[in-house]
Amino acid sequence: MSRPNCEGAGSREPNPPKTTNQPADSAAFEPVAQPMSHYAAKRQARLQATAALQGVALHRLANGGWLASRWNLSRELADSEIEGWLRQIGGAA
Repeated sequence: MSRPNCEGAGSREPNPPKTTNQPADSAAFEPVAQPMSHYAAKRQARLQATAALQGVALHRLANGGWLASRWNLSRELADSEIEGWLRQIGGAA
């Protein structure tokens, strides 16, 4: 039976160097937002303005949907539902 090789066991550095290519905390993620076309930016601004006239704050979500909130109430809507919902609450979408 041969003796195990232990030559590197006692030669550890006291403070190994830190790598600088990794984020310092877990909250630093790559951005997920995609660039928006001119038409999509105008549509988003129009929908938000229409909702604001009705007293509703409209926010775009990262998954492509919308979050509509008023007072302490909120509702998540799909992109295809938002214009019909604004007409339903009295906005001229």
